[in-house]
Amino acid sequence: MKRALVALVVLGLAVACLATGWVEVAPGEVVVVRRFGRVVPAPWMPGPHLGLPLGLDRRSRVRTDMVRRLEVGLAAAPGPEDDPGGGEFLTGDLNLLRARGVVQYHVADPALFVLRTAELEPLLTRLAESSLARALSLRGIDAALRLERAAIARDVEAELTRSASAQGLGIAILGVSLTDARPPSEVAADFAAAQAAQSERVRRVNEARTFAATTQTAARAEAQARLDRARAPADRAVVLARSRADRFLALLAEADRARSLTVRRLYLDMLKELLPRVKRKLVLTPEEPIDLSIFGAP
Repeated sequence: MKRALVALVVLGLAVACLATGWVEVAPGEVVVVRRFGRVVPAPWMPGPHLGLPLGLDRRSRVRTDMVRRLEVGLAAAPGPEDDPGGGEFLTGDLNLLRARGVVQYHVADPALFVLRTAELEPLLTRLAESSLARALSLRGIDAALRLERAAIARDVEAELTRSASAQGLGIAILGVSLTDARPPSEVAADFAAAQAAQSERVRRVNEARTFAATTQTAARAEAQARLDRARAPADRAVVLARSRADRFLALLAEADRARSLTVRRLYLDMLKELLPRVKRKLVLTPEEPIDLSIFGAP
């Protein structure tokens, strides 16, 4: 009985010891294992895993399906706990600008991420601020405030992707957005007035372009209408001239076949056309024959 009890206790301790090495990895995460201080190259994927018991393996769970966010810069004046110059950037035309952006990223290399976790966010913040400062230094303040925010965000994303890869942070940058950009509060009113004037200028330029386009369209339509009206008589004259030319050519062909008959028919056609104008009065010599059919007689 004593031996059986001892064996049972030993078996229980063995099972409990093995249980400390049993790990269930949930979907959407991986487990990075550091065994005797060294990172196991392949992280544990979702599913059951059995490692070394009794804390010989240090395990860090990492969510790989989670989109992480990091805010950089300040839109408002720095608070008591902020850096006095925090959020201020110098633009290419030597103006100060307060800006704030949001960086979205996810874990691409869990092992590197675990090794750099303690310093990752402070380092990523500095890298993002450096990338934002570089992008703003290439543009004037008007571009940063109004027209080129998307281009600035793309430049920051590209620069930050290169910096994070060079630093071995184990992350992939998904996107950067410039959520706020404004001049310092001391000159905000002057910048607002300048932006209002710029907006008014753009509005007037757009109105002038619209008026010019409308006027040009109306002028082109009127010119086309006048051309069409001028072409109509010309087209009719051309058609009439062609019909007369065709009639003359047909008569010429008939004259070549029967000249005397053609001349007589032309003579009679002329009389038929002229007699109504003289009220059908005709003076002939007694010997001159005449075809009475031209008077409508049978």
